[in-house]
Amino acid sequence: MKLSKVHFVAIAFLMAGPVQAGDHDHHHHQAAPAAEKSKPLHDESIYNLNSSLLDEDGKVFQLEKYRGKPVVISMAYTSCVYTCPLILAQMQQLEKALAEQGKKDVRFVLVSFDPAQDTPKVLKDYAKKKKLSTQWNLLTSKSDKEPREIASVLGIKYSKVEGGDYDHSFIITVLDAEGVPRGRQVGAAGNPKDLIKFIP
Repeated sequence: MKLSKVHFVAIAFLMAGPVQAGDHDHHHHQAAPAAEKSKPLHDESIYNLNSSLLDEDGKVFQLEKYRGKPVVISMAYTSCVYTCPLILAQMQQLEKALAEQGKKDVRFVLVSFDPAQDTPKVLKDYAKKKKLSTQWNLLTSKSDKEPREIASVLGIKYSKVEGGDYDHSFIITVLDAEGVPRGRQVGAAGNPKDLIKFIP
């Protein structure tokens, strides 16, 4: 199991200042080609986690399905009224900027850290409400284990507070075609367009 390697690399990634694009602040998918999936995963790939998630249709989904494509990923929860809508809006700004440059083969992913409330149906309704394109996936899970694992390697911290809301980080990460983190925006004051340089 390579989980320990992933966590080790995550620590190194979080300490690497040059890839940060901001200051610290508090449905469709396609399977990767068989030839690519048969190759061993890079030791630094977050896909080594092999976390079992659920997509908007309630189907079991693993992040490795994105292998072969660059991915822009963050974490949020649908009932959030402050930070999460801003994370989503900034990811949409990046999506628009990439489309203007002809880069349309990029996946956008939001993983919920509120699996109890964010059921597949809730995520599907949220995607429609926010008019997300087919380049997006909103993912949830059956327990808190999977989002905790993903948050750990992405450097995202979150905790539930009184009233059912969450206190959480604002981090948007770019993964390369192998699931290796290449750059990130930390904080709402960053410019999501600065992440374009990490996307081939």
